[in-house]
Amino acid sequence: MVINKLINTKTVKSSLLAITLGLSSMVANAYDRIVAMSPDVADILVALGSTNKIVGKDTTNTNPALRNVPSVGIHRHITAESVIAVRPDLVLGSYMVQPQSIYQRLNGLNVKAVNVSPREDVSSFANSIKQVGQLVGKAPQANRLSAKWVQDMTALPRTGKRYILSYDGRIVAGRGTVGDELIRRAGGVNAAANVSGLKPLTREGWLAAKPDIIIIASHHRQDINNRPEVLATPAGRNNNIKYWSANDFLRFGLDSPQTVRRLHNLAR
Repeated sequence: MVINKLINTKTVKSSLLAITLGLSSMVANAYDRIVAMSPDVADILVALGSTNKIVGKDTTNTNPALRNVPSVGIHRHITAESVIAVRPDLVLGSYMVQPQSIYQRLNGLNVKAVNVSPREDVSSFANSIKQVGQLVGKAPQANRLSAKWVQDMTALPRTGKRYILSYDGRIVAGRGTVGDELIRRAGGVNAAANVSGLKPLTREGWLAAKPDIIIIASHHRQDINNRPEVLATPAGRNNNIKYWSANDFLRFGLDSPQTVRRLHNLAR
């Protein structure tokens, strides 16, 4: 009888464990209509194979897999009404989404909304990959993706080259920005480190910075002709002004390790 009781107890525990795991799986997979309010989070969802669940994205999203997904507005100024209009059961975003109060508002309207990356740093982005994976029932894949991303973000050998990453030839990525971090991991020096955050650099500041390499958002290529102070820098004189997608160097993303390597290779 003691043996039978032990067997029965083990059977009950096994059954309870199976039920618990089953319920957890059901909860994780219960979200069938997801809005990605920021492009960084949308890319993670696509990478984890959850593209078919995305029913809304932000206007700036350029991921080809989401070409036919409706826009819910630009992440820098998004409204709860536009998000709710596509009837999501889960809304995800990062620090990029403004106003930040939208998360609280959506939750108050009984729509689950999660800021998976509240800070603009490497560890927060790596954790956001894991958190998205947990929410869509793909934790193992997300854990592997996060670990590989962190490994690929390892700093490269120092080159001593001076970089400025600029949105439009005026606003630069100063100290404490994503661009600053990318430059340092590429082995370079941020020539705009005397500026804190994303701010305009004065004409005198451009000349004093003496950047060897300048990266500017590609859609502002034509504007540089009106920036003689940019053209007068060592980078300008030596034809070392490059035009990249703003998403490559003004925010963290799954492609950030490739951006670090591209920056490093420019120093050769």
